[in-house]
Amino acid sequence: MEKLEYVIEDSTIAEVLGIQNFTNEESAILELVKNAYDAQAREVLILISKDQIVIEDNGDGMNRSKIRQAWMHIGKSDKKYIIGEGNEARVLAGSKGVGRFAIARLGARVSMYTKMEGEEAVLWKTDWNSNTLEPYEEKKEKGTKIVIEQLRDNWTESRVRNLREFLSRTYNDHKMKILVEYKKDRVCVEKYFKEMQLGVNCVSVIKIYYHAASQKLICDIKSDEFREDARKFCPNIDLNRQKIELNMLEELENMKEDLSEGISEKEWQDLVKSVGDFFSEFYFSLKKASTQDAEKFFYKHKMLDERYESGVVLYRNAFSISSYEGKKDWLGFGKRSRISPAAATHPTGAWRVRENQISGKVIIDKEENSGLSDLMNRQGLVENDVYKLFIAITVSGISCFERYRQTIIRSISKNNKTKEVKQPKVIDSVIRNPQKLTKLSSEETKLFLDELEQIKKENKESRKQIDETEKRYKYDIRLLNMLATSGLKATSIAHEMHNDRNSLDKNVEYIIKALKRYDLWDFVNDSENRLYIHRDIPALLEKNKRVNRKIITFMDVMLSESEKEQFLPENINVYELFLELKSVWEKDYSWIDIQLDVEEGLEYRSAKDIFRVILDNLILNSIQQNDDENVLEINIQAVKRGRTINIVYKDNGKGLPSKYRIDPMRILEVHETSRKRGHGIGMWIVNNTIVSTGGQIQSIEGVNGFKIEFVIGEKI
Repeated sequence: MEKLEYVIEDSTIAEVLGIQNFTNEESAILELVKNAYDAQAREVLILISKDQIVIEDNGDGMNRSKIRQAWMHIGKSDKKYIIGEGNEARVLAGSKGVGRFAIARLGARVSMYTKMEGEEAVLWKTDWNSNTLEPYEEKKEKGTKIVIEQLRDNWTESRVRNLREFLSRTYNDHKMKILVEYKKDRVCVEKYFKEMQLGVNCVSVIKIYYHAASQKLICDIKSDEFREDARKFCPNIDLNRQKIELNMLEELENMKEDLSEGISEKEWQDLVKSVGDFFSEFYFSLKKASTQDAEKFFYKHKMLDERYESGVVLYRNAFSISSYEGKKDWLGFGKRSRISPAAATHPTGAWRVRENQISGKVIIDKEENSGLSDLMNRQGLVENDVYKLFIAITVSGISCFERYRQTIIRSISKNNKTKEVKQPKVIDSVIRNPQKLTKLSSEETKLFLDELEQIKKENKESRKQIDETEKRYKYDIRLLNMLATSGLKATSIAHEMHNDRNSLDKNVEYIIKALKRYDLWDFVNDSENRLYIHRDIPALLEKNKRVNRKIITFMDVMLSESEKEQFLPENINVYELFLELKSVWEKDYSWIDIQLDVEEGLEYRSAKDIFRVILDNLILNSIQQNDDENVLEINIQAVKRGRTINIVYKDNGKGLPSKYRIDPMRILEVHETSRKRGHGIGMWIVNNTIVSTGGQIQSIEGVNGFKIEFVIGEKI
């Protein structure tokens, strides 16, 4: 048996692992900076000129043996997890043994001068076809200097500036100084995220801590966004600080089956733990607030002097991971805001942070978060189950901030009444008598101009409100169009099946009669022939009968609820309408018992679809959350109070999932669901319908069953 080994040409290695492997020149230089960091350098100088790049550090250097056994051994790395002690300890950045080929991305010829303390200095040269090693004289005790020639990029002042900015974002430590020199202009690279200052770099800072052992996420928010006089509109909200704790096993329950079908609870817990502890710090601010918005929402800062704008950077210890240095929207803020584009003022839609409103840093550890592994080219992360959970955990923390801020904005928007404005007087008199315009006194002229300015502002505000209203309804219509399309499909099918209604209703009865006529019924009904479920004809027929009844109920509901009359305003007998709803649901689900606490003859002017939409969604939610078919008791109370109807709906089921019990109102957010295949729109529709009548949801409780109290207004 002959043992074989791969033979690969040096130029091919340089092409594949260097030139093609690194997406840009900045990431290639970053790899060499990491090498200097791992060599314990206190300073690295990057000297760029037209013809060459020199990267020189005062690190440990290499000797002849190390170059032969490590540097020239592809894929081999002798780097440990950490080196040094105390304040000088460093978590090493390299591990794959291919980062050295970043040099090939930068130039076609390389000379590396390197020396270890007390050892002979050696010079390694390559043109990526052949490699040589020779001694040379060196006065320095230790260090490495890499000279790269025949450059592959044209290094201009703009490109050097981009490199400095890139290194500023990607380096997150103080143990090594990075210097970049171009045309005798030597600049020390400063960390982009320095000591953060509220009101200078951002208006809110969101700190997120994930503790893997307990699967707990702590979101700590500090804010300086709103002025003190906003407090009177938000008496129950702390405008400066909010701390929220989430159980991630409960928060991410919907992901369990998607990641691994049939996963046990123990395996699920282990998977969520495997993400490891990590820390994030996000910085939120609006790029620029208009004067009107600043007045309307009591913003403390219209514009920030040193606003963070770098995006979100993912750091593994001292350096960022390539492709996650702030330019890429790797947390999906853009996608989230496109799915849910509601403004923060939207009364029912969920506001999402926009890409240009947030920056920050997420810090992971090479050992603690070992499940977040690099791609071989070190230009990203393997998007495995651990990565998907890591993203979901991080976004859960952002969601805490989004809910907190939207609560404040909604409260201000709702309670901040428009200031009373002076009615134009001079303009009215001029309109009545245009000749008077030429005879105005200086005081009247000033008033006239003030009134014109006032009208101009009012028109601008009106246009803005119209735009906001239009955006709000576009958002609502997108969601409702989706449901309406599904409803139209279902209604179309119901119409087509309507002619088969009698067959669905009577077929089972006809089959039984036919079996009896041919003297087969006693035979198929014999206990011997009913031992197996798939051969038990009477049981199969009975099951078919129940299914057919559900199909008939579905058809009747679809055809009746799409009738035009359902949407017309009228004096509704609330008791009879509720009785009708009770009858339909109990006929379809024999295991639910709906009790009505409504005065007989109670009338209210509205449209039937409003009550149907609200109660159908509430009953459906109760059924879906308690599908074990134990008897489910539902109680509906309705009382007319002046021009509104107060309704209390409750059931004796399981109540809300644990993750909603601290903040039950969260279930009203669009796409918020605890069910794997749920769409998260049902409770949003309930809330949206109630708000559209001028009513509101007053309270939600989810312990010992589910309870919701709300008011339906008189708007139709």
